[in-house]
Amino acid sequence: MERPGAARLYEMLARNHELAGEIEQGGFPLQAFEHLQKWQQARLARTFEDLLRDDAYHAAVNFFLTELYGGLDFRNRDQDMSRVMPVMKRFLPDKVLFIMSEAFELQAISIGFDMKMAGHMEQAGVVRLDMQGYCETYRACNDRQGRERQLLLIRKLGYDLDKLVHKPLVNVLVRLLRGPAHAAGFGKLQEFLEAGLGSFRMIKDVSYFNETVYQRESAALEKMFAGDDQPFGF
Repeated sequence: MERPGAARLYEMLARNHELAGEIEQGGFPLQAFEHLQKWQQARLARTFEDLLRDDAYHAAVNFFLTELYGGLDFRNRDQDMSRVMPVMKRFLPDKVLFIMSEAFELQAISIGFDMKMAGHMEQAGVVRLDMQGYCETYRACNDRQGRERQLLLIRKLGYDLDKLVHKPLVNVLVRLLRGPAHAAGFGKLQEFLEAGLGSFRMIKDVSYFNETVYQRESAALEKMFAGDDQPFGF
């Protein structure tokens, strides 16, 4: 019987690969999608500029910006799941696989929203976003429940990664996975896990980090759905 974490990771990897296939199809508004992602990365970096300047939180913010929300790099991440899963299951506890599945679920949710927003931008003739255009597009692709789930998952993933970094055995197993992962052709996936653990190992106060991210993004969400076109305070 398949372990729950392994099954869920397989499902989330499959979902991300499915989204990658949709993006690579002809007719997809790729230019709008790329522009939106770059705009949002810049916005997030400005929202959490204070955390980025702090050595105790810089790596964790950078992990979310470049690994979990790293533009189109996810399309090149380890396509052959039939080779990935047997090695991952052999080396890693199921709890680790479950937390990895959360990361890829978050990625799939974020990519799905971006795809929908990019489609709206193309239909509306939006070439370059400004804050008002972003907020209007955000509201037009209305899914408040999904957006709230996205933020809750970000917060949960932060706490779950923090739990893992305090388990010495997990860190040893992840390092041991390097060789087999690269040999099996999924080195980027292993590096993704190692980067996440490494970034949270440096955090001074995980509650402060997680709740700061959650509260700022939740407040902005409330303002946008209330019709505010300046929800981030800049």
